[in-house]
Amino acid sequence: MFVKALLVLASGLSLAAASPLHAYRNATGLPAKTIFQFNETGTWLENLAVRPNGDLLMTMLTPNASLWTLKRPYSAHPEASLVHTFSGATGLNGITETSPDTFVLLSAQYSGVGEPVPGTFAVWEVSFRSPSSSSSSSSSSPSVRKVTDFPEAQLANGIASVPSCESSSSSSSSDAVLVGDSFAGSLWRVDTRTGAREPLVEKAPAMSAPAGGALPIGINGLKVRAGYAYWSNSAQVALYRTRIDGHGYLASASSSSSSSSAAAAANGTAAAETVATLDSPFVDDFAFDNRGLLWAATNGDSSKVDVVRADGSVETAAVGGASEDTVAGGSAVAFGRTAWDRDVLYVTTSGTLPDNRTEPAKVVAVNRAGFR
Repeated sequence: MFVKALLVLASGLSLAAASPLHAYRNATGLPAKTIFQFNETGTWLENLAVRPNGDLLMTMLTPNASLWTLKRPYSAHPEASLVHTFSGATGLNGITETSPDTFVLLSAQYSGVGEPVPGTFAVWEVSFRSPSSSSSSSSSSPSVRKVTDFPEAQLANGIASVPSCESSSSSSSSDAVLVGDSFAGSLWRVDTRTGAREPLVEKAPAMSAPAGGALPIGINGLKVRAGYAYWSNSAQVALYRTRIDGHGYLASASSSSSSSSAAAAANGTAAAETVATLDSPFVDDFAFDNRGLLWAATNGDSSKVDVVRADGSVETAAVGGASEDTVAGGSAVAFGRTAWDRDVLYVTTSGTLPDNRTEPAKVVAVNRAGFR
């Protein structure tokens, strides 16, 4: 979520159909093409996830709390459609897959663009799995249930499942998600079966925005990988990580008792390790590729994403032409999961452009095969 952009978006505009597919362009950077775009401004795609069948799921922050899908994004003519609009909310934030074709996401009411109404956050589950089997359903109308209300959250933004927190019914399922609160500088654990919520860290320096700064957005993007929770801090324009155990608690905390976790939360004592500091005005969501490279959306940059290598070195991946708004307002990134798009980085945008310009939100496909 990009605060500067929040100030220039109009609200309450209707949605329209996708624009025509554009060809890949490779003027100076990685080849990229817009594969879907709304026809009206005031639309903001906040986050995305990729289904096992390759379809994209995209959360909408404005003008309403809708989940959209883009079917066969690797094809010549991807098909966009509305999946579900969530009651009691006006915007959606992060989304994560907790078991094959089952996703958990965050919703809230907003009184204005970027102004969440206190006490209105909620956690939802959306499942495309067939109730009678373990296979995924091809239905565009998934089952939807509210996991829990989340009244403690000030701005529940990023969300990540804990892959090793296994359900009794599936070895590839997670009963736990971690949620980052951008305004509070905190990290929460939510049990998706019971709805139980507990703070792991509160007011942690590595998760908070600097006091008195122009941007109040601290922890933003959130991922779990190889025993670590990774997050971006938008105001600090940095990436951090901390060790967690197989249940989603801080590694120093007991998985059988939350007492040490509670103490860490009260004192903000999570042992945060700096992964990288970016030379960009902002950092939003991010994703890991199959080589372990971290690709980060920078939101305010029109034609680049930042790439972090395992040693913490940062490189800029130019996207499209230097003078084009190819990925301007980039809010989230995710890699394809099929044989046709494993080298494709999908980027959602907020519709905000430099110099207080706007455009309809869109999805861009970036071919990163040439990046070494």
